[in-house]
Amino acid sequence: MRVGYGFLVAVSILVGSSDASTLVKAPTDEVRMANFFRSIETASRFLRGHEVTGDEARTMGAIASKVDELVDSAKLDSAMKDVTAMKVLFKQWNADAAISKQVIKRLSTDPFTFAKYNFLVLTYNRYRLEVLVMKLVDPKRLEDALVRNKWALFKQWNADETIAMRVIERLASDPQNFLLISQFNRYRTKVLENADKVV
Repeated sequence: MRVGYGFLVAVSILVGSSDASTLVKAPTDEVRMANFFRSIETASRFLRGHEVTGDEARTMGAIASKVDELVDSAKLDSAMKDVTAMKVLFKQWNADAAISKQVIKRLSTDPFTFAKYNFLVLTYNRYRLEVLVMKLVDPKRLEDALVRNKWALFKQWNADETIAMRVIERLASDPQNFLLISQFNRYRTKVLENADKVV
């Protein structure tokens, strides 16, 4: 008797999950039951394909044309000869993060191009770091952070060791910042101690 019931359950499961039962459509005013035994199709699971939409294509095209303009060999050669032209070019490169990333990628991909313009790429990386540090130690930002939440500012300063060292160097030029430097160093020590405890 138990074998008969087991057989009946197995047959009903197989019939319920077959393609013939899934093709039957319910009327629009009825609720369809979920079929838990249906296999998962990966093609229909993802919400979005990897195709580029129209807006993305236009944005990528605009970035590519801007990068083409910024890495023009005449501009690069001019920047190699003149410091003022180099600063102007670096400011244009640094205006947008996406453009900056593409410029560095474009100049670093080809070994011959990188060999010719490696001085510009390396100098630009130092320039970007300096601009970032200048923003992080801006007097207005420092004053605002000391009034509100200096720990959030310390977290930004401590995001990278190079940035942290440059921030300390910049702050050390003014003797009034020694208290702030010591507080930042205490923060860094606590972060390192907590990281050691986690590991």
